[in-house]
Amino acid sequence: MITANEIFSIISNGSFFENVFNKNVDWDAELDARDAIEFEAAWNSSYDKINEIDPSENKMIREIREFVFKQTFRITQNSELAGYTSDDFGLISKAFDNKTDIEFINNLWDSYLQGKFPN
Repeated sequence: MITANEIFSIISNGSFFENVFNKNVDWDAELDARDAIEFEAAWNSSYDKINEIDPSENKMIREIREFVFKQTFRITQNSELAGYTSDDFGLISKAFDNKTDIEFINNLWDSYLQGKFPN
């Protein structure tokens, strides 16, 4: 399992977020899909599990979240999408830093690695 530092190194690649967000997509519809009960329940359950292990965010995770927000907003001009993406990367980074293996979080990471916004 990789660390938050390694995640930052991967996403700092100039094309990482372009591969995910530089598309002609209805981002509001993509966000609406994430409000489906199954996705939202899995996200919240994963967040609760990680937060029980470690309720704080270290400096690197805060830097990742800020970087992700800014990059997503720069490409999409959608602050809600940037917020969701920042939250995803906070969750992913925290889980990986705590060496916690949760399938839903692994799937989030895999989606982004494949250039797809998870929903």
